[in-house]
Amino acid sequence: MVGPRVFTVDEADALVPELEASFARIDELRDALRTTKIKLNALEMIWGPALLEASCPDASEAKALVEQLKDVEDRVGSTLRRLAELGATVKDVHSGLVDLYHVREGRLVFLCWKRGEAEFVAWHDVDTGFADRHAL
Repeated sequence: MVGPRVFTVDEADALVPELEASFARIDELRDALRTTKIKLNALEMIWGPALLEASCPDASEAKALVEQLKDVEDRVGSTLRRLAELGATVKDVHSGLVDLYHVREGRLVFLCWKRGEAEFVAWHDVDTGFADRHAL
């Protein structure tokens, strides 16, 4: 059985542009989700259960909005799966918090990156989190 990918600091730093681009994409998708949910909620408030009936004038729009929601959620999931395939452990989508496995002084630890950092500047033990970060 193959274990998780273990990164050097240089390998981790090379991943930062991909991380930034992925979180920018997720932000756009979250905005699309929010807008679509607002529209769908408005239709649900107007029509209530009748929105599900074929005779409802907005039924087709509601169906299209539900399909859009599913598509956008799938795209968010695809982006997160891509990061996982690269070896990244996304800890917080909203703040853009990512951990990568790393060996430091013979111990397996996480390199810790937060969106906006130009490079990986911190690490923490695998059984702790962001609050316990140490400078590299």
